[in-house]
Amino acid sequence: MKHSTLQRVVVIPFVLLVLALGGVIYWASQRSAETAAREFSQKVVLNMLDRVGQATDRNLLGARVAVRAVAPDPVFSPADGSVTPVAFNDDLAALEERIWLATGFFPTVNNYVYFGGADGRFVGVNRRADRIELRWREASDAGRHVYAVTGPGKARELIRTDNYDARTRPWYKEAAEKQKESWSAVYTDFTTLEPTFTLTKPVYRNDGALLGVVATDLSLSQLTDFFSTLKISENGIAFVVERSGAVIATSTDELPYRVEGKDLRRMMVDQSKSPLLREAYRNVMRWQAEGRSLDTPQSGEFDMQGEKVQVAATLLRDPGGLEWLSVVAVPRADFIGNLTGVLYRSLAIGLVAVFLVLVFGFSLLQWVLRDIQKLTMAARSIGSGESMQPLNINIQRRDEIGELAKSFQEMERNLRTDKLTGVLNRDSLLTQIEFCIRNGTPAVPLKFVLLFIDLDRFKQINDALGHEAGDRVLIETASRLKAAVRANDEVARFGGDEFVVYLHGIDGEKDIEAVAEKLRQVIEQPVTLGLGTVGQVGASIGVAAYPADGRDVETIVRVADARMFGLKKARR
Repeated sequence: MKHSTLQRVVVIPFVLLVLALGGVIYWASQRSAETAAREFSQKVVLNMLDRVGQATDRNLLGARVAVRAVAPDPVFSPADGSVTPVAFNDDLAALEERIWLATGFFPTVNNYVYFGGADGRFVGVNRRADRIELRWREASDAGRHVYAVTGPGKARELIRTDNYDARTRPWYKEAAEKQKESWSAVYTDFTTLEPTFTLTKPVYRNDGALLGVVATDLSLSQLTDFFSTLKISENGIAFVVERSGAVIATSTDELPYRVEGKDLRRMMVDQSKSPLLREAYRNVMRWQAEGRSLDTPQSGEFDMQGEKVQVAATLLRDPGGLEWLSVVAVPRADFIGNLTGVLYRSLAIGLVAVFLVLVFGFSLLQWVLRDIQKLTMAARSIGSGESMQPLNINIQRRDEIGELAKSFQEMERNLRTDKLTGVLNRDSLLTQIEFCIRNGTPAVPLKFVLLFIDLDRFKQINDALGHEAGDRVLIETASRLKAAVRANDEVARFGGDEFVVYLHGIDGEKDIEAVAEKLRQVIEQPVTLGLGTVGQVGASIGVAAYPADGRDVETIVRVADARMFGLKKARR
């Protein structure tokens, strides 16, 4: 009896203490894991949304470049600020040469560029996978001739003759009606019978009469192929839809269209077989109904079948009038699921540790929670936009927590913009330049100029007025540089008070000097620092051109940096 009472006095409280401590361990671990998973999944969907936007914009940008290569926009002179219209030569032979160049910029995306004249003429170059086709029609011809060719001005081998008349096609009619560069509605391509939308640009005579339309096609299958390669997570999806709810592309295994004969059947969101796609779209539509603007990326969560789903969405706009909705949705369980085993193992270790000694058990608890808490803090830093601290110093694990730490490190490497100024960071700019160099071709040689800019007198402002004033100078300088360059140029902050400007397709010495002088004048304008204080910095600018000054990006940067330093030293 006494033995039984002693057991009740000693064992029962001890067991209750073990269970209570185990419950505390489990609760704290679960909360930490949920917090980390929530903030990490939010960052993942936003990062993937940005990736989808960049990939989509690359396809659209390639179309704009191709069309403007054939029908250039008016030329802006930085020297005097004048705008000079570029005369459009509608001679078919001359157009053929320009179209050959235009199809070489992005041959895997915009491989078909063409011109349809108001008088019935037509010329187009289609770089197919199996051959290159020249499509030709004179005003007096009864039909359009399609030839196999190997290059501009080369011998032609007739493949077929068809009754194609550009003036009857939907893209031509819409371009003539809109009277500006614009995208057509999706339609069935005359030759391939694939769903296609076309970027068109009407050109006019001096008297205002329509001369014809320059155009390039983008097939929905190209966007669908890209989305099929996306790996969001085990159950995550990404998709793009039109305002009408018609699906443009999706990472699910269903096609967003079907062709019946010559009729195109688009898949609407409510026709999708994916419940996650339908529910994510419904929630994003609810955001808009509540007044949330999607001009900038937005994120949130919703419940689906008892599970939390992280979703992010934004509008994708193009100067040609496109307005698509991009959405990424990821079940949070995809991120937290791998942590379940770790949590149960942690609880078991805690129970064993308490049986040995309560103090050791407490220490073990701290060890178990330490790495999860670090990941939680890192996820919170990423969610708030702060710089992420290196995670490979103290976390040396081979389990799921270690894998999650590696995921954070990978995300950190993918961050592409400078936090303070909002322009590209060093690594992002260098990576983009290396991509351009790798993809340059002898037919369309790459030319660009790097301006390495170092701010003069910045240190004096920073020392005299403080880092806040210095930050204002850096932010304003980045904003001015971004506004002063063209849309296909780039501005990056290399660190401290150094900026690099990438000027695409420029190689004339006078033009380079004019741009450099313009940027110098922009930078040297006074900067308002607050409370009536005005600061002013100078600029030392080093110039290097590709390929004249180097065949790789490291050499170009080094040459520009050296020339900037030489100029700064000479001024001193």
